[in-house]
Amino acid sequence: MAARVRRPYSAGMYFAAAPILALCLVALPLGLAAQTAIGRVFVSPSGEPFHPTPAAPDAFGAWFSRVDANHDGRIDRDEFRADAAQFFKRLDTNGDGVIDGFEIAAYEKSVAADLDISGQGFIADPKSRDGPITLLAEPEPVSGADTDLNSHVSLAEWLAATDRRFDLLDVKRLGYLSREALVARLPKGRRP
Repeated sequence: MAARVRRPYSAGMYFAAAPILALCLVALPLGLAAQTAIGRVFVSPSGEPFHPTPAAPDAFGAWFSRVDANHDGRIDRDEFRADAAQFFKRLDTNGDGVIDGFEIAAYEKSVAADLDISGQGFIADPKSRDGPITLLAEPEPVSGADTDLNSHVSLAEWLAATDRRFDLLDVKRLGYLSREALVARLPKGRRP
């Protein structure tokens, strides 16, 4: 008499699991798409990188929450300028009121070291899924504020660049930037 091989699972169980497997296969790409935006470095319009953390995986959201000082869900010009001025002060390490060439080099080497600034800026292709998430396709926001091209960025130049950036983002001229409007400016597939 031949021994009967007992199978632990019946064919019915495989068919019952098929819808679950199909759902997983559909959900996997959606999860990967979400992962491309959440968990990526966000570079603020002033050039300050925000790195995702386990507590705050949405780096864009961390920036927005910090800049929206009164937590009304929008960033007005004063809040935008205050954030930029705070970053200027961080970059102006010697406190002389100017970001000089040495301080720009220090920014590129230490603050934005992982953004791969190698003469091309950190935005080789703003629509690329590689690299940081940005709102403006400005390859070098810090040195880009040097409008008189003297290798020094004064606070006046910095705030003028900040106002230009605000105006570029405030396309409807509302006087504020809503989270929804800013998220809509991010490339598809890179939105939180």
